[in-house]
Order: sequence, then C-alpha cells, then structure tokens
Amino acid sequence: MSDDDDFMFEDEEGYDFEYEEEDGDEEAVGVETKYYNAKAQRDDPPAALREFQLVIDEDTQNERSDWGFKATKQIIKLHLKAGELDKVLERYDQMLDYVRDSVVTRNYAEKSINNMLERLTANADEQMSRDVYQRTLDVLKATQSERLWLRTSLRLAKILLAQQQYDELSALLLKLKRSCEDDNGQLIMERGTQLLEVNAVYLELYSARDQDKQLKDTYLQCEAVKSAVPHPRIMGYIRECGGKIYMGERNWAKAQSCFFDAFKNYDEAGSYQRVEILKYLVLASMLSESEVNPLSSPEAKSYENEPPIRAITDLVLAYERRDVQAFEHILSAQKSVIVNDSFVGRYVADLRRTFRMQAIEGIVRPYTRVRVATLARLLAATPAEVEELLIALILDHRLNGSIDQENGTLLLRQETTDRAQYESLEKWSAKI
Repeated sequence: MSDDDDFMFEDEEGYDFEYEEEDGDEEAVGVETKYYNAKAQRDDPPAALREFQLVIDEDTQNERSDWGFKATKQIIKLHLKAGELDKVLERYDQMLDYVRDSVVTRNYAEKSINNMLERLTANADEQMSRDVYQRTLDVLKATQSERLWLRTSLRLAKILLAQQQYDELSALLLKLKRSCEDDNGQLIMERGTQLLEVNAVYLELYSARDQDKQLKDTYLQCEAVKSAVPHPRIMGYIRECGGKIYMGERNWAKAQSCFFDAFKNYDEAGSYQRVEILKYLVLASMLSESEVNPLSSPEAKSYENEPPIRAITDLVLAYERRDVQAFEHILSAQKSVIVNDSFVGRYVADLRRTFRMQAIEGIVRPYTRVRVATLARLLAATPAEVEELLIALILDHRLNGSIDQENGTLLLRQETTDRAQYESLEKWSAKI
C-alpha cells in the first residue's frame, strides 16, 4: 500500500485516544480495542470491513458512542477506495445518524463531515455530489447546526457554480440570503459577514451569466454592509468585481481604488491572484492619468520581479516618458502578458488613446502650429486618428486651439502668459 493510501486512513483521528477512562468502563475499553484491531487490518479490506462492523454492532448494543461513529467513517473510506459508491451512500447516512442524535460532539462532527465531504466529492459524479450535500444539509438543519449548515451550503454553492447548475444555485443562494434577514427583510446586523460571503457567490454567478445590472446591484449591496469582518480573500474578490464594474463604466479612478483594495486583501490572504490584480491596478492607474505609480508602493515592490509585473513595469516607464516607440514595442512584444489577457485586452485601445493624448500635449506645447501629418508620424497613427484625438483634447479644454482641416494643421493660441498677467493685475489692483 502506498503512502497516499496509508494517509487515507490516518486523517483527523490522531487525537481520538481517550486518557480519562473510568476504571469500570470495560465495555468502552473493549469497543476501543476492537476499533484499533480493525484499523490494524486495513491492508486486508474484507477483514477490516468485518472487524469494523463488529465494532458498530457492539457499540449499537450498548449506548452508542463515538467509536461506532469512527468505525462507520472507516467503512466509508474502504468502500470509497473500492469504488462501491452505492454502499458509500448507505454508510454515509448511518454516519449522519450519529450526528443527528448528537452522539459525537459538534466540533468533532463538523470536522468529520468536512473531511468526508471532501473525499466524497473528489470521487463521486456530479449528481452524487449534490445528493451527498443535500443529505448533509437536511441533517444539519434538523440539528440546528447553523454555522456548519452555512459553511456546507456555501461549499455546495461552489459545486453548483462549477457544474453550471445555475437554477439550483439561485434557489440555494436565495435561501442563504433570507437566513441573513429578519421577518421584515432587513439585514440582521450579526450576519453581515455571512451576507458578504453569500453575495460573493452571487457576484460569481452574475459574472458567469454576464448579468451586468444584477452584478452592479449586488456589489453596491456589499458596499453598504458595514458590520462585517469577512475573510480577506472574500473581500478581495468583492473589490475585484467592483474594479471590473467601474472599468466597464470607464470610471477609471473608482476602478483604481477598488483594485488597490482588492490587491491589499489578496496580499493579506496570501492569494496569487494579487499579481493579476496588481496588473489591473496599474492599467486603471494609467487610464485615470494618475501621477502616482502604484508599483512604487511598498506592498507592490515585492512583486516587481514577477513576469507579468515586469512587463507592465516596462509599459509604465514608457508611459511616464511619453516614449511612443517603446510603448508600442512593449504592447507588441509582451502580447501574451498584456494584450492577450482577456480582461486587459478590452482596454488596450483605451490605454493607447490615453497615452497618445498625453503625448500630443507634450509634443505641441512649444508650438503655435503643428501639422497633423507630423503628429501622425510621431504617434505611429493615421491622420484621421490624430484628428479625432485633437478634437477630444480641444473639447476637453486640454488644448487651446483649432484645426485647419483644409491645410491639415493644428493652430494653437498661446494665452497662458496673458491670462496669468491679467490675474496678477487683478490681484494687484485689489490691494490698492
């Protein structure tokens, strides 16, 4: 038997020895001894099954104890290893009976159920996985184990999401959300964290189904919850969704703020997603024309050698220098990291537009007239593209000038000095 097979039997029961036994409790000692004798025969599954069943039989004849519960778990593992899934379900129901009747402590029951669910869902088909979870939830509801019921429900929700069982998932999430509210539909303050965990799954559902309105509404509900302390990974995902929502709305500044919060939360949680989010943060920062380089923050500096971050760092440097050739070269050379990223790729056109507009401002600053064709050559763009950018800059009052379309020339009015002189005269006359 391999080490992995051995490990299958040596899981959560390392602390099951009981050191405080009453001297006269010979029956408990007998069941315990038979349990460990059975466990010692795990290299011979048929013999181990017989011995574990003897433990259960003897335990059932007396007042049931956790030894019968443990023996049932071992039988489930043996059937699971043999691929006897029908017998697994039968024995799993027997294991849940011990939980329903409070034979084992709640903490031990929670640990055992979690471990068993991981094993079962890793080896069962989709329908059986859902069946196992539903049987578990029914028992947990009956025993009023609210915390474990919530945790198990959320795990089932993840399974349904992965299986794209969206209708069943929606019904489950609605049930979970209602458990966070009082009879008037108001949030129970103590359940703010639970609501955020439920809404995080809703966000995944709406993202998968491209339901943008519901996605935005759910995100705003998350923002409104103040009495909660969720796991940083949950909060990181929520803020990531917010950043993507605002990116879609071209609200670059809000997107930048959301991505920065998401990065900090993912970093706290130790999630590798922080590297992806850092890339999105830099993108939003450039699009918002922020003067602060997010890669200069202490949190981000430790990731500057990550391949995706190295590529985006080079892009930022070209952006800050207004180096058109370097900017375009990096977009082309790092296509797999930047352009081919499904999310970043949507905004490359916006990024190029923002960069070119800033480059134009720098190029034309010393002049009173500049040919459109010259700007097109410097920006590696077409004259039509440059003219469209010039119109946008003039309308946004970032350039004070007009376009002579007949001669293909940008005419600039240098009024900055005169205006400053008028303002100085006004201030001087006000003091007289």
